[in-house]
Amino acid sequence: MRTGERNVFGSQNFQKMKNKKYILIGIPNCGKSTLGRRVAEVLQLPFFDTDKITMEKMGAKNPADFFRFALNGQFMLGQFKIMHELAEFEGPAIIATGAEVALMPECAELMKTMGVVIHIRREGEIAIAGLKGKGKSRLVLHNEKNGEKIDTQEKVVQLYLKELAQYEALADFAFENNGGEDEGLEKLLGIIRKNEKH
Repeated sequence: MRTGERNVFGSQNFQKMKNKKYILIGIPNCGKSTLGRRVAEVLQLPFFDTDKITMEKMGAKNPADFFRFALNGQFMLGQFKIMHELAEFEGPAIIATGAEVALMPECAELMKTMGVVIHIRREGEIAIAGLKGKGKSRLVLHNEKNGEKIDTQEKVVQLYLKELAQYEALADFAFENNGGEDEGLEKLLGIIRKNEKH
């Protein structure tokens, strides 16, 4: 837990929560994993990142591996299996999903039975700028006809931005995450705190 972060439910919050899972959805780089991990630390809850779990199970070690698995449908199938495993997990948890999970009809239906779905909204330009600022290895393709460089991660963000209506329709709650990380954390904690009172 970072300095200054507090357990808003006090000690023993894990036992006091209503057995709910909080499932985070949204476009790539909207903050699902970052905020999900931090809120889980504050609330002392299990945290699951379906992207990370799927990549580890498939042995994907770099962007090229991810791109290959995504193209042949293996990555979506892996996410599907992980969501079904998490549905069987007993007790409350924070779950950060891959951007595509909420767009898979059976996974979307499953989420509604698992717990509370929260859409983390982020403007596309901010999400793309955040990718560039992370300095991670990225897969860049080259158009042989015109020499144009195509950043695959940037293109993926742009594609998922077209699906915002589906994220909104599925979500029980939503909030804007266009500011700092601490601000986003407080918004997410606020939603969970309010929901737990009902």
